[in-house]
Amino acid sequence: MRSEIAEQPGRWSDLLTTGHDALEQASALLRDARPELIVLAARGSSDHAAQYAQYLVHHRLGIPAMLATPSSISQDAGHLTYPRAVMVAVSQSGQSPDLLATVEDARAGGVPVIAVSNDASSALAGLADVHVDVGAGPERSVAATKTYTGEVLALRQLVMGASGGPELDVDGLLASARAVLAAMDEQAVAAAAALDRADRVLVVGRGLSMGSAKEGALKLMETCALAASGWSAADATHGPLGQVVEGTTVLALTAGARSRDSVLELARAAAAQGGRVVTVLDDARLDGVDDGWARGVLPRPADDLAPLLEILPIQRVALELALRRGLDPDHPRGLRKVTLTR
Repeated sequence: MRSEIAEQPGRWSDLLTTGHDALEQASALLRDARPELIVLAARGSSDHAAQYAQYLVHHRLGIPAMLATPSSISQDAGHLTYPRAVMVAVSQSGQSPDLLATVEDARAGGVPVIAVSNDASSALAGLADVHVDVGAGPERSVAATKTYTGEVLALRQLVMGASGGPELDVDGLLASARAVLAAMDEQAVAAAAALDRADRVLVVGRGLSMGSAKEGALKLMETCALAASGWSAADATHGPLGQVVEGTTVLALTAGARSRDSVLELARAAAAQGGRVVTVLDDARLDGVDDGWARGVLPRPADDLAPLLEILPIQRVALELALRRGLDPDHPRGLRKVTLTR
């Protein structure tokens, strides 16, 4: 897991280079199909990447986007009739039976399919009109790190290409990622020691950052056996805030300008209930917030890139916390790398 976290900037560079033609083809398909609806099909960490894409589609393309419900096809033997649509299927392995059934059902209804995966020889890739290989290379840790961020970046490029801009500052993105990882090499052990005192953790984002909030919580759950949950700041005020007591840590994803005020409002409410608030990748020291991971390392990134960078500190702290607890982050108990849901 340590080496795979560290690989991420290099893997992003590979994706943007070797995957350039496939991303352009996928963007052209999405643009030329003129869809009334975009359907995002995914499971697990890939579903968190798909949630990021859902918000980005809304912001950049102004087209409704929905998350597929694979059980409707695989468990209920259903068939869905879509309006003029494009399906974007996201899967690290491209093997899960219920996801494949969802894609096959869409294809049977005449829906074009774009696939994003880490296996160009997978069944999912074979079903797609265009396949984008995230090019992360073998990921041996059960906990997804480089495949998750590879999917997020691929989806970002797909949507931005279909919307006509803006061009990605590749060198700037890679430099930012390396700066965040370097900062966390120094901070992660101490951050894990502080987090080890928590009995539960809420990871909170909003909009584009909500997917990475859920992914961050998943990393803490699967590697550290820690009670963690990821929420939109808007949803968290409707109930999850009630679980904040003395000893609860709230990780606030505040790098995105659009969602920052909403996340901080929730974080301050949590602090008032005795929670310990930690900002992730904020560029300022905030009143009422006593801690931060990679604080001040970067100027605030563009909103569409913030989720890519916000997840990096949580990955590193999850790794160190697992080791501190005597756990093997590469082989969490009861989990497998490829989950074949039916």
